[in-house]
Amino acid sequence: MADWKKYGVALILLLVLTANDAFAQRTTDFGAILQAEYENNFVGNYDVWVKEDLRFDHDFSKYSRSKTTLGFDYKFVRYGFKIGAGFDYINKYTEKRVFRNRYRFFVNASYKYTYQNWDFGYRMRFITLYHDERTGYYNYTPEFSWRNKLSVSYQRPYSRYKYTLYGELYSDFNKDKRLELSTLLLAGEVDYRLTRRQHLTLFVRDYRDYYIESDQFRTVFFGLGWKYKH
Repeated sequence: MADWKKYGVALILLLVLTANDAFAQRTTDFGAILQAEYENNFVGNYDVWVKEDLRFDHDFSKYSRSKTTLGFDYKFVRYGFKIGAGFDYINKYTEKRVFRNRYRFFVNASYKYTYQNWDFGYRMRFITLYHDERTGYYNYTPEFSWRNKLSVSYQRPYSRYKYTLYGELYSDFNKDKRLELSTLLLAGEVDYRLTRRQHLTLFVRDYRDYYIESDQFRTVFFGLGWKYKH
């Protein structure tokens, strides 16, 4: 219980400060994310997983998108490396009140270093995105992006709680094939192990967008996730 009080209060303080800072900016929106994930150790060091993600924005009042992900990973357990690939199907509700389908393919590589009760991680991911547009530019030319994520986690031995902070840079290739920063993500989460196979996660994500035409600069999402590992 002492573990939960100490680090739970610290994370709650982080969320409060994040929310207060966001309220001070007129260009900030708030939303919610609901997630469900199933992961299976297919064979050996191969893991297969599927995830469903529902997102709401405009101060929690409007459906934004759904995302269904299917992916697999291969772990080099001895060295802390992991490689993987996957596919996202995204159904997005646009400002024109039209539903658009998007198809995203990705490959990634990650590394995790453990020191006592701490885990330090890095993940690099390359993404190709296709839009389902009946007419227009996106029918013919996919979008490419590159993401880099750094994370740190803490969990005491035999504790059901795990605390994580991470940041991620989203970079896109523009029309001139030049790489430019599009989004900065800052996030914190608390993971609680319900059973040997089930986990419940509370999290907050702060997305800060750049190079956009609208006045909106920042979206803060509060989320709840459930995961089953088989």
